[in-house]
Amino acid sequence: MKIKLVLAILTSLAVLAVGCSKASPTTNKSATNSNAATKVEANKSLPPSKVVPVPANWSAMVDEQKGYAFKVPDGTEHQNQNSNGVDVFVAKTPEPSAVGIFVMAFKDKTLTKDDLLKFASAFLEGLGEKDVKIGDLVELSDDYSLGSISSVDEKGKVTKGKVLVATDVSDNYVMLLGSDESEFKENEKIMDEIWGSFTMRSGGASGAS
Repeated sequence: MKIKLVLAILTSLAVLAVGCSKASPTTNKSATNSNAATKVEANKSLPPSKVVPVPANWSAMVDEQKGYAFKVPDGTEHQNQNSNGVDVFVAKTPEPSAVGIFVMAFKDKTLTKDDLLKFASAFLEGLGEKDVKIGDLVELSDDYSLGSISSVDEKGKVTKGKVLVATDVSDNYVMLLGSDESEFKENEKIMDEIWGSFTMRSGGASGAS
């Protein structure tokens, strides 16, 4: 999930019609991950001067067909493609943050949140990342789990970030957020804003989110 890797994928992807539109989410019932109560206290020991400011202006990425929505800073570059039934949203936030974003959406009502975490690890390995580690798991609700994630590319450079997994009635979602390890703390607040804005349109697999 290295930023260079994100840029390479953005460059190599064909220009496709992006399924997500910049529009406010509708008033349909949606499952929220209640980030206000569970958000990690980012940058606790980081000097304020080092923290990348959270952007003031955000756009909603809404995919009514896939049943999810979330927000990204204005100016975020993004592409969307579908492979073997998996819809993949790829994005990079604008400087100075440059957070890499992957969102995968697909249908398999038998999968659990643990299965989706394994999928996240396998996805990164498929992109050439090694030594993928997922930890600090927090069960946000019956439908959401959040964890930290790190991986190492072929040059030995470490990416650190967060992984959010979510289960809906029949759809599954995996969100990966990351930056170079040396810039993780500076960008953590922005990552928290992004994953914290993720919603599912139908109320989640539990129907109670």
